[in-house]
Amino acid sequence: MVRCNHTQHALPSFPVYSIGFVADDKVVLGGGGGASRSGIKNKLRLYNVDSKSLDLVNELELDPGEDAPMSMAIARKSQDIICGINSTLEKRKNDNQNCRVYHVSKEDKLEKKQTTSTLTIENDEDDDYQKVTTLSPDGGIFAVGSTNNQVALLSFPALEPIASPFDIPKSGGDVFDVDFYDEYAVICGSKTIYFVRLPSSKLGKRNAKTALEVATTVALPTLPGLATGTTCSFRAARMVNNNDSEGQSAGKLLYAVVNTTPPRSARGGSRAAFVCVFQQQDKSPEWGLVKNRSASSKAITVFDVNGAGTLLAYGSSDLSIGILDAKTLAVSPSRSKSDDDHFH
Repeated sequence: MVRCNHTQHALPSFPVYSIGFVADDKVVLGGGGGASRSGIKNKLRLYNVDSKSLDLVNELELDPGEDAPMSMAIARKSQDIICGINSTLEKRKNDNQNCRVYHVSKEDKLEKKQTTSTLTIENDEDDDYQKVTTLSPDGGIFAVGSTNNQVALLSFPALEPIASPFDIPKSGGDVFDVDFYDEYAVICGSKTIYFVRLPSSKLGKRNAKTALEVATTVALPTLPGLATGTTCSFRAARMVNNNDSEGQSAGKLLYAVVNTTPPRSARGGSRAAFVCVFQQQDKSPEWGLVKNRSASSKAITVFDVNGAGTLLAYGSSDLSIGILDAKTLAVSPSRSKSDDDHFH
């Protein structure tokens, strides 16, 4: 297999915090200088993209004092962009319209469509923001996870709460990721992964007062070869169907990234990052570790599974990306044997 060509595109004075494709040839970037007075304006930018060029089509400058778009999810059918943008300091305490939907018009213009509030900031010293934005596969629900470790579930496109917010307990750590699978929202805290049952629309149990039920949890696994005192933390989680060789469902698998930090006494110790596979035990809601692989010597920062559930992709803080076979956790067999484990 021949590697595809990669082209870097410089964006002077525009730090990017979120990105998403609204079409195969159109990408939206969200970024800027944040809420600080850096002089770099916060914007959404729409680009036409191919392998050789990145051409700016339209940009929408946010109001002065608003934050940068810190997370993003794309509804491609409607070309809507769901993103997290804190309001100005004056509005955050009482009317922080942090959850926003923008639209790409037929004329390729970025337009604000609607907003709602899921995050109230109590005082000027707090710097909480919408850290995670995830749209369900059917496009009917999305999750908003904020740095105050609260996850809100809303309907789309109405932006109405379908349940009361889920608060990750202190024992669960910090929110890092949310995935949707069947009737569950899979909420990834740094210490615990929660399977939260979605309220049923058929029974009319979707409103702001509906309490979310935790069906089961996944705890951090014990991983081999780590120095005594090493700390571990979940970074991402994705659910897939476990299909047999004939394509029949053989249950569900949970793929999770676990980053490690060696104790201070282990100077120069490896900060290995693992990709772990969990499976539910027979006739039990409990999840057990069935496979793991040390995938990087530095923390993994982004992770995803392809639509077919056959390939895993991750990006690491050592500026590399990797592709693994989902069944074996080996380097993808679609890659030639001469390829390294990572692209840089």
